[in-house]
Amino acid sequence: MSQKDVIITKYKIIEKQPVTHDTSRFRFALPPNIDFKFLPGDHVKIYPNPQNPLEFKPYTPTTIPDIKGYFELIIKHYPNGKVSGYMKERGLGDEIGMSGPDKGGHFEDGMAKRVGMVAGGTGITPMISMIRSILSRRLEVDIFLLFANKSVDDIILKDEFDKYADKYDNFDRFYILDKGPEGWQMGEGRITKDLMNEKLFGPSDDTVIFVCGPPMMQINLKKQLLELGHQSEKVIFP
Repeated sequence: MSQKDVIITKYKIIEKQPVTHDTSRFRFALPPNIDFKFLPGDHVKIYPNPQNPLEFKPYTPTTIPDIKGYFELIIKHYPNGKVSGYMKERGLGDEIGMSGPDKGGHFEDGMAKRVGMVAGGTGITPMISMIRSILSRRLEVDIFLLFANKSVDDIILKDEFDKYADKYDNFDRFYILDKGPEGWQMGEGRITKDLMNEKLFGPSDDTVIFVCGPPMMQINLKKQLLELGHQSEKVIFP
């Protein structure tokens, strides 16, 4: 299907809440007649002007596929972002044009017993559905999340991840900040090859590593993961 033939469906906003100082969680009603099938890590595209299918931005549902009746997106509001600016002005009852879900680099049952996740900023959004799905279904899959942000206030769903680390033996996380506050016990600076080697699971047939963030970050980190011995097909961009 060419981009001009894309099928755009309108979904109504039924809830909107702040997540951090510059991100919001949107909940969209999902009519029963809509076939909204996706795997954790797949994405939809938002079109601020449905008459212009060439202007869009992809977002990953943060809800798990098992939930019926609605889905959620977490969206960061960039000062000059066309789509994010459009969404910042939207509220309850507004209908948003979207296409998809479309297949991305996603998690499938049985693909691995050890899942490493490396995220920068809003690159966490594809990981959220994966984490929630694995933990809620109590799959025998170990997860380790490396999550880089500018400051503590920028960490999306920090409280949720911290609770998961306390509740589930198969989940752990490590935050990296540009500069941590006084008494900060986790990382500072950037995600490095040495840090990934220390924190993430080592290369194996039962290990996959998901990487999501700015494009150059993804490219550089994949190169470093390959140098650490991970196979190219085991390093996945959602």
